[in-house]
Amino acid sequence: MLPIERVFHCLQGKPTDRVPYAPLATLYGARLISCHLNEYYANPQKYLKGQIAVVDKLEPDILFTPFALVMEAEAFGSKAVYFEKNPPNLKIPAIVSLADIDNLSVPELENHPRLVYLLESTKLLVEQYKNQIPIAAIVSSPTDLPALIMGIENWIDTLLFHPEETRQMLELTSSFFVKFSNTLLSIGASFIFTPASFSNSTIITQQIAKNVLIPELRSQYAKINGPIVFHHGGERLLPFLEFFHNLPNVVSFVLDPRDSFDEARMIIGNNIAIMGNINGPLLLKANPKTIEGWVLKLLENRKNDSKYIMTTSNADIPYDTPLKNLNIITETIRKYE
Repeated sequence: MLPIERVFHCLQGKPTDRVPYAPLATLYGARLISCHLNEYYANPQKYLKGQIAVVDKLEPDILFTPFALVMEAEAFGSKAVYFEKNPPNLKIPAIVSLADIDNLSVPELENHPRLVYLLESTKLLVEQYKNQIPIAAIVSSPTDLPALIMGIENWIDTLLFHPEETRQMLELTSSFFVKFSNTLLSIGASFIFTPASFSNSTIITQQIAKNVLIPELRSQYAKINGPIVFHHGGERLLPFLEFFHNLPNVVSFVLDPRDSFDEARMIIGNNIAIMGNINGPLLLKANPKTIEGWVLKLLENRKNDSKYIMTTSNADIPYDTPLKNLNIITETIRKYE
């Protein structure tokens, strides 16, 4: 069974030959080809080469476009810092004053090198693995992107005390989210994979999450011309899953490692897929025997769940993770009956 068949059979609840597996290994591709991250995050051909190595070494059922959300904010004017062994992160927000929102505009996708890089990387992956491996295009949520444009503290302050400026920011980021997502789908991405931390009331008040941010997601998700995977965004998703599970076009949730699959099923039922929840960053220092135990526990827990995809949760698999720690996951899944 090809990965694309395995994944889409799973999403539809049809029988598969084994549990699909999707390691978040966008960064790890650079390690496999010994590519400096400055080049890896600038040259789509290098990104493709890294992901070809991921396919060869890890045998994933889903491939991801670059997990570098700050690049979207760079197109709005933010500055990023690039590291030797970590993905790029925010250095200087595009704006520091609410008055500066008036100076922002939705960037043209073809006019900014970071967006061109993301689009071209997606296109190359699609061309390389068309009809073989589904491509998940990672896009910042319209409710999260403002934090990368104006800084986390400023965005929280805006949400709490400045409803008009909140509306202005969401109009900009939502317009970009829809345009960018639909462009990625039009060039062949299989689905949009979007972390949504700021719709989680662990970070913001439940009132704002329910009355402002989740309605915004509902409105914008409805405009997406394809399926969406809702990622937990580094926070527990389970306590707020009841607010999210009826969002339009969402075909799966990626749960936090602390979340219970059984409890999630009680909330969302059996008609939507769930993904997770090996803690990706912990793979760096764990030993293969421990990792094998994690995998077996998940496989046992989900053995009767026809809509389960094993993924790594949280951030990218760390650059220095021993390859043996990742190979044991694939080996365990293949041997499991």
